Amino acid sequence: MPQNVITAEKLELIPFEEIRFVNGEMIISESYPSYLIDESKISGGHAEYLFFPNNENEIATIIQKVREEESMITVSAARTGIVGSAVPYGGAVLSLERMDKVIGLGYDEEMKRWFIRVQPSISLNEINDIVKLRKFEDDQSIPPGKNYVEKFREESTQYYPVDPTEMTASMGGTIAANASGARSFKYGPTRSWIRRIRVILGSGDVLDIKRGDYKAVNNTFIIKTRYGNLEVKIPDYEMPQTKNAAGLFAGESVDLIDIFIGSEGIFGVITEVDAWLKEYTSQISNVTFFEEESDAIDFVIKLRDNEEAKPEFIEFFDNNALDLLREKQKDDPKFVNMPIISKNTKAAISFDLPYSEEEFEKNFKMIGEMLEECNSSLEGTWSGYEERELFRFKQFRHAVPEIVNNTIAERKKNYPSIHKLGTDMSVEDAHIKEMMNFYHQTLVEEGLEYVMWGHIGDNHVHVNILPRNMEELQKGKEIYKKFAEKAVSFGGSVSAEHGIGKIKHEYLKIMYGEEGIQQMRVVKMSIDPDCVFNCGNIFGKEVKK
Repeated sequence: MPQNVITAEKLELIPFEEIRFVNGEMIISESYPSYLIDESKISGGHAEYLFFPNNENEIATIIQKVREEESMITVSAARTGIVGSAVPYGGAVLSLERMDKVIGLGYDEEMKRWFIRVQPSISLNEINDIVKLRKFEDDQSIPPGKNYVEKFREESTQYYPVDPTEMTASMGGTIAANASGARSFKYGPTRSWIRRIRVILGSGDVLDIKRGDYKAVNNTFIIKTRYGNLEVKIPDYEMPQTKNAAGLFAGESVDLIDIFIGSEGIFGVITEVDAWLKEYTSQISNVTFFEEESDAIDFVIKLRDNEEAKPEFIEFFDNNALDLLREKQKDDPKFVNMPIISKNTKAAISFDLPYSEEEFEKNFKMIGEMLEECNSSLEGTWSGYEERELFRFKQFRHAVPEIVNNTIAERKKNYPSIHKLGTDMSVEDAHIKEMMNFYHQTLVEEGLEYVMWGHIGDNHVHVNILPRNMEELQKGKEIYKKFAEKAVSFGGSVSAEHGIGKIKHEYLKIMYGEEGIQQMRVVKMSIDPDCVFNCGNIFGKEVKK
């Protein structure tokens, strides 16, 4: 069989009455309101059904029911996304929360790599807890009969390195979004760490896709289902060479698994995942300070270009972000047990480096020299390598978005419809300084309150606009569009890690144009011709050819 042809497995259906579900829009809105929202906080979610399947057969049965009623499904798990992908606008919510188990542990003899097999609703925190403490059952080796669990306990200290800020995110959700985070600077996004998935289509059949087994031929795949063959034409638009989570994957000789990763659930339901693990290495966390933002950016460029440093991530805080932290320290001097941030500091860079006693002095001499070249020094730099210190540094990095969210929550008391506007854009290396200047200059001229922080190692800084009234909210939306246009002109992405969901459609069009969007629609209607799954994500409500 050609490499671009895959045959779906037929799943046996069960009596619909055996599945746990809730029926009725009023009952769901009153008794299960959390299933109608996600972290985007967009309103208007509603659904007629809420399902709690336990396995693939139940999901296939639910899909048949939804098809019969000519309705649709919104897939739900941890609901940690911030673009509204899990917010239902009618139809059924398919909550995967009961499918949250570890299936087993395997070792790929060809690749010489460990992997963990899990169900979709398990969280990244749970995965790393299980892997770190080696909490596998003796009979969980993949395939059965191997002694991989015993070998793993004796030989290896592994972890799953993908780290979106919210580690309570589910594995299935992070695959749907191709989630990333700080460590994507070194290890890439979720896509780089997925070995295999099982995904149920709108036909009720399931695909078992292992990376490398199915490659596009002439930009085309053929999927054989019980209802006939699906011909899938891969888009031919050019993707940005930056960190990117906007739109469907494209390119020559595309691997079939990559069509589903980052597709925001519009093709089917992921039910099983093999995720690669990585050998854990000790780290030392650091925060360095600068009196000028331009010096901080120069340091970032030196640090990421240095072949010996090998930072785990590089994170940025502008002066406005540091002001929030300084105010917090004033109110609570023991805030995350960190020293007081100097008023002279205008920017800070946080980064982790591999730690060993043998390399410690050499590495810090190297960092010190780079800092001096950027008008800073090791004096006043924060560093720590013990586990409790690493935890404090992580708390410090995550404190700014928490303070911002609390600020907006207070403003909502006077303006219930107000919300923050958080950018998620990346640009090519050569344009990071221009993009940062454009952010600052535009926002200062408009007199808007804002905070900047984030993954500057990937030229991916989050700009959060904090409107104080509805007029500023509208002004912020207009500015957001200008930022998207500028990022695209710099070869970047309008969404580097959060996806498009139901709230960023207009920015996707800026990036790919109507022709590119139409190519994505064709893929959607080829794989999911009845529009069963997550309609509203990526395209909006209209997904027709």
